[in-house]
Amino acid sequence: MRRRQFFSKTLAAAAGLSAGGFLPAAAQSTASAAPAVPEGPVTLYFEFRVADPEHEAAMAALTDCASAWRQAPGFLSLMLKQMSGDSTMVKNYPEAYKGVLAEAYLDGVRDHSQPYFYSLFVRFAAYAQLQASQINEEFDRTVLPFLHAVKQTPTGFAKSPQPMSVYRGVFQTIAAGNRAGIYTTAAEMADFLRHPVEAPESNTLTVENHVMVADAGHIEWEKLVLPLLKVAQETHQPSDDPNGVGQPGSKSNRLYRKALSTEILRNALPDGDLRAYLMHGVWESVWDHENSHLDPRFQAAAGPVGAGVEIGPVEPFYLTRLLVKA
Repeated sequence: MRRRQFFSKTLAAAAGLSAGGFLPAAAQSTASAAPAVPEGPVTLYFEFRVADPEHEAAMAALTDCASAWRQAPGFLSLMLKQMSGDSTMVKNYPEAYKGVLAEAYLDGVRDHSQPYFYSLFVRFAAYAQLQASQINEEFDRTVLPFLHAVKQTPTGFAKSPQPMSVYRGVFQTIAAGNRAGIYTTAAEMADFLRHPVEAPESNTLTVENHVMVADAGHIEWEKLVLPLLKVAQETHQPSDDPNGVGQPGSKSNRLYRKALSTEILRNALPDGDLRAYLMHGVWESVWDHENSHLDPRFQAAAGPVGAGVEIGPVEPFYLTRLLVKA
C-alpha cells in the first residue's frame, strides 16, 4: 500500500483510528503544470472524522453551513454520509464472510473505540460556481474547529493541538445511472446530481469503492469501467424476475434488487503518478449489494477493471445522515 494515497496506517495506529479512504489533501503531491479547469458538474468531496464529545456541535455547524450553501448559484445537492461498515464481497472473500463487517464502524462508535467517520458530497453545476461559493473556506472556519481528537484526562476532555486530518478533492462524474437509465452527457449528469435518491428516511445503503489507477492511461481504463457501471446498475437476481427489479437479498440467499443509483467519479487532479476514483452506489440493503458481487455477470465485468487498479479496492458502507437539494 502506498501510504500517500490512503489514510496512513502509521498515523491511524498512533491515533487509535483506522478506516478506508483517501489520504488527506495536505499530503497529496501536486502537479507541476497548471491543472485544466474541470468541465461539467463537479463534486467537492470530503472525508473526515469527528470525536464523540464534539459530534453534536460539529453536526450542528455543518447543518447550518449546508443551509447557506444551498443558496449558492449552481448548487445541485449535498449529502453527508456516516461510514457504517465494510464490504467483504468486494475483496472476493469466501461467501461465509458475507456481511460480517456490515456495521463494524457503528459498533466502533457505540463502543467508543472509534470516532465517527463521514463523507461529504457537495455538488455544483460548474467548477467556477463551486469556487465562487467558498465552501472550503467556510468549512475551515465553521466545521474544522470541531474536528480535533479528544481524550479523557483527570480534569476533563483535552483536545489535540491540531484538527484531525481531512481529505478533500474536486471530483467529476464521468457516468451515472439509476433505475430509469444510464447517463453520460453533462446535462444528464447534472440532472442526476440534482435528484439524489438517498433520503435519510429511506434507510438506503451507500457504497463507496475507493480505487487508484495509473494516471497514464486512466482514460483508457475508464472505457472498462463504463460497461461495469451498466452491469452493476441493470442486473438483478432472479434475472427473470417479472417486475424487472429482483428480490430482496439476505445472508442465506443470492438474490438482490437492482441498485437504486450508480456513479463513477474521477478526481479532477492526479496524485503524482496515480488517479483516484470513487464508485458510488446506492442500494436498498447490505445484502442486495453483497449478493450482486456473487453474480457471474458482475464478476465477468469487474475482472478487467480490477486488473488496472493499483490501490484498492476499499469499499465502505455508509448511511445518509443529511440530504439537501437545490
